[in-house]
Parts: sequence; C-alpha cells; structure tokens
Amino acid sequence: MSVRVHIAETAFMSILVTAIESFPSKYVGKRKLSKSLPEGEVYGLLFGQRINKKDDVIYHVTIAIPMQMLLEKKVDQVSPSVRHLERIKSVIEAYPMYQFLGTFHSHPSHKQEYYGVKSSIFSDADEERALNDAAMMGEEIIEVIIGVTSLSKKVKKEPDIRWSSIQNYCGNFKYSLSAYITDADEKRLREVDNLICPFAAGVGNYDLISQ
Repeated sequence: MSVRVHIAETAFMSILVTAIESFPSKYVGKRKLSKSLPEGEVYGLLFGQRINKKDDVIYHVTIAIPMQMLLEKKVDQVSPSVRHLERIKSVIEAYPMYQFLGTFHSHPSHKQEYYGVKSSIFSDADEERALNDAAMMGEEIIEVIIGVTSLSKKVKKEPDIRWSSIQNYCGNFKYSLSAYITDADEKRLREVDNLICPFAAGVGNYDLISQ
C-alpha cells in the first residue's frame, strides 16, 4: 500500500512560519534578545483526514499546531510534553472532521551546514520519538520535517521537487520539507511514496520577489 501525504496551504504556512520565527539568531550573526524564549527547533501536531483509497492511504493535513509547552527546547533538540500533547489532541479531535495524523518539527542550521534535502532527513532520535508516538497512539503516524537555513541574500531559483521532499525559498530563507511514515512491523521510519504540497512547490521567490 502506497502512502501519500497532502499538506494544505494553511498547515504548510504554520509549519514554515513557526520554523522561521524560532530560527536561531546566532545563525544570522545576531544575539538573541535577553528576555525572549529559547530559539531553535520547533515541534507540533498534524491533524486532518486519513483516507483509504484502493491501494493508497492518503494523509490530508489541514491543520498544523505548534506546541508551546515543551519539556526542553534547544537549537538542535526539542522534547514535547505528553500531557500538553494530549490536551491539544483532545481539543482538536473533539471536532469530528479532524484526526490526529502525526507530528512535525524543524531542523534549523547555519547556511554552511545546510545540505539541501538532506537537512530534512530524520535523526536516530527523531525515529525513536516517532515510533514511540505511534506506539502510544496505536496506529502508524506521519512525521514531517522542515530543514531551514538563512541566506545572506534573496535567491531566485526554481524549487527542487522530489517524491517525498520539496526544497524551495522564502525571502532570505531556504527550506527543505520532507515527509515520513512510521512502520511498526519493521520498527523504522520510511519516506512516504508521494509528498504533495502545492503551496511549497508552486510558490517561491520568483513569485514573492518583485525586483
């Protein structure tokens, strides 16, 4: 059975903006404001509809909710609070049109350490957490990762669109969006068969930069 993930415009914008808002100031040569909350990775929950269609299972993501209550947040690591995760899940799933589909998080990096679509490949810790989440939920879930970096200037380039990832630009930021699905039988994360995100694939700096 093939797995397809469709991320709607509003969900994608929430993922992108959250990742950019929390992007570490030190990666752009600035100091973090002394009284601001920790910068770095972000983490959130994905909701929408899971649809079985012939030999395909389609995860249609319509809402992405960033988690504000975290046990730990660092530049390259985040630990969600299960209590607050369940609180968000209970509120959203009270509306019958929404199912919990999985989670998302970011991989911020300095431009010299950004390696294109490889920047949104999951780590061993990411895989372990996703498998634990899937076991807790009692079903397979998707994991969406956005690797992001800040460039010194705006770039006008076409997006790099692949089966399970999309790389594009937004102003001075370059990002790679990838989607994975847990596999409880093989105890691993694997790439989805098709990631569809029209807004990420179709709107880039060619459309955003007027001059």
